[in-house]
Amino acid sequence: MSALAKSDLSSPENGSESGSHLIAKESLALFVEMKDAFSQLDHVPLREVLLESLDAERESIQAIARSFSTFLSGRQSPDIRRRFFSSWQKTNNSAMSVEGLANRMTAEGEAQVVAGQSARALSLFRAAGRLNRVADEDLGVGGQTLHFELYYRMATEFSEKGDQWQSRQYCLSAASDFKTWLDSTRLRSPVIEGLFSLLVHEGYTHAELEMIAKPFQKWAVEHMELSERDARRVLAWISVHNGGTEKAHFAHSCASLSHYLEGSGAAVDLQVAQEIFRTYFRMKGAVMSALSELYT
Repeated sequence: MSALAKSDLSSPENGSESGSHLIAKESLALFVEMKDAFSQLDHVPLREVLLESLDAERESIQAIARSFSTFLSGRQSPDIRRRFFSSWQKTNNSAMSVEGLANRMTAEGEAQVVAGQSARALSLFRAAGRLNRVADEDLGVGGQTLHFELYYRMATEFSEKGDQWQSRQYCLSAASDFKTWLDSTRLRSPVIEGLFSLLVHEGYTHAELEMIAKPFQKWAVEHMELSERDARRVLAWISVHNGGTEKAHFAHSCASLSHYLEGSGAAVDLQVAQEIFRTYFRMKGAVMSALSELYT
């Protein structure tokens, strides 16, 4: 068992499930769900670095779990709820940069076609296609409700039925910094680095949404006074990502990486990958810690 798993299995002194023990259980759940998703990565050295990075950033994982647990422990003020949903969205809304990364791959593929390298071109186009599959659901490609609309419904319902939460004034600077870094990694840095960020993001998102699904349902009913049925409807943005959806996105990300390596000839720099993985966890943890300061 990893150091993180061991540290999070400590029992409360009084034998009851205290708030700190609940947070420990949730951080352990985050770790276990991420490990389950990351195990799909066939590139063994990269998978080991990803898991090592997760273990090394245990404090960030605990900060994330603590923030969600504290937010969902009661009925926060409308202002805090607006800040929460505005900032949280910034850390999850990445379909545009996924498609931007795919665009960069097709540009490389077209250059290989011109150079007469048809096999390389095909691999690059296949890599881009896998990224398209990551973004399909977010963009409603199959006729589904656009995921932004589902998030809008949820955030607006829990922000006194108003959409002021969309104003930039409610977004914490740590969340804006996270989004800027993630977009830059995918749209400005070498494509391979964008793929590293995609791997950690999709595995993390799977874990986050699996962890919070039941607590959010309970919060919506007990603290926000929605019926069970209305709570399920309002929380559809969370439920549509569960049941393996994000794990499938991680699998597409792994396949995209494999095709890209074949088509581009790029090498996997494990040191660069480690820095991206750890930065992701640290910056996500910083966002959630900043939110915690508002409601603790």
